[in-house]
Amino acid sequence: MSILFDVTNEFDRLAHVVMGTAEGYHRDSSQVEIVNGTQQRTVDAAGHPTEAGLLPEFAAFRAAMEAAGVTVHQPELAPNSVQDQTCPRDIGFVIGEVFVAAGMRNQSRIEELDGIRHLLADCVGPALEVPAGVALEGGDVVVDGDHVFVGFGQRSDPEGLDFLRAKFGEAFEIVPLPPRSLAEGEDVLHLDCAFNPLGLGHALIYPDGLAEIPAIVRDKFSWIEVTQTEATALATNVLSVAPDKIIARAGPDCARVNGELRKAGYDVTEVAFDGVPSTGGSFRCATMPLRRVR
Repeated sequence: MSILFDVTNEFDRLAHVVMGTAEGYHRDSSQVEIVNGTQQRTVDAAGHPTEAGLLPEFAAFRAAMEAAGVTVHQPELAPNSVQDQTCPRDIGFVIGEVFVAAGMRNQSRIEELDGIRHLLADCVGPALEVPAGVALEGGDVVVDGDHVFVGFGQRSDPEGLDFLRAKFGEAFEIVPLPPRSLAEGEDVLHLDCAFNPLGLGHALIYPDGLAEIPAIVRDKFSWIEVTQTEATALATNVLSVAPDKIIARAGPDCARVNGELRKAGYDVTEVAFDGVPSTGGSFRCATMPLRRVR
């Protein structure tokens, strides 16, 4: 079955998606690389998550997506240098009908793309690679119609923004939306930890986590704001499976936001998902949409 790449926003009905896998997670402890502050704090407090603990959470997430009619694909085991394949969003992304292989900042993630090459071989559409030496991860790329919002900071750099402008600038307006830095007291790993457009005209947003907010973000979206505690719990990092249907994290620090989403008209499916958030990601991070259907 050939899959046509097509992603023009974050919320049209999700047809095909690559979901991360817990299989093989940290199978060789000598190869594990700590790649962000959240992971380090988790390790210091309680140790790494385990494959056994992650597997049922991913099974529940997959079941929620399949119940919404999504066809779910999963990676094969990547080379042994890769010990974590839970967050495929970072390693590649689709803009319009083009797949982009990301530029990874951390060595342990560079070969992660090998785990999905068999899936990409069944897809139809042009593909690009971020040039060597340029950091640009999918968590920092948010597509919304004619606009592509781009973050840079901990995991992407301004050269990634320049690359997107060079390749997509004629078809899309590339809008910088950088998170605040660690030096400013905010630990926003990727843009999607602070900003996520939704299908009924809203956006989940953590304003204090953004260095500047352009007028288009103020004018285009009705904001559902989250606090620092809620942002840390990744309440923004939901996955839209249809314009009015969202998969969100269950838990006390996300409960208020999930309630606001329901008030705004969304059908919210809450899934217990604690292992991946303890390493810095949640549902958006754990998925790479290949095709959405309008």
